[in-house]
Amino acid sequence: MEENSTRWLAVREASRRILVEENLVIQVPRDDVEIWHRMMLNMADSMPQRLEFPIIQEGTFSVSKNDNPLFIIHPDEPMNKDQLWLPFQTTRLVSDLIQMCSELLLAGYPGCSGCGYRDEEVEWDEIAHRNRLKTIDE
Repeated sequence: MEENSTRWLAVREASRRILVEENLVIQVPRDDVEIWHRMMLNMADSMPQRLEFPIIQEGTFSVSKNDNPLFIIHPDEPMNKDQLWLPFQTTRLVSDLIQMCSELLLAGYPGCSGCGYRDEEVEWDEIAHRNRLKTIDE
């Protein structure tokens, strides 16, 4: 995955959300449960001030907050423009998310300036993201 590509930016944003949002439930296939539990331990080590961490459950990959999807993983564009759309293959995406979360934690996220690759913490622009997706073929 090329740095600053549309895919990279979207995976970065999804990973950033996994690291900062509360009340998350992450469902992962049985083979990935251990690696996600290790990610939670890494989060605890990197963010000692945090008291609550995502719950890891076995199942089809999904990330939800209060029973609502944190992002949409589907080839078809969702109607809701407020949800991060990830039209990527799930198996590769899960691996990319683990890698990206690890990179952000190593950089000191969320306490580091710029390591989330958001200029001055500008909000994610989902419309611009979807427009970029429509103009490329990744």
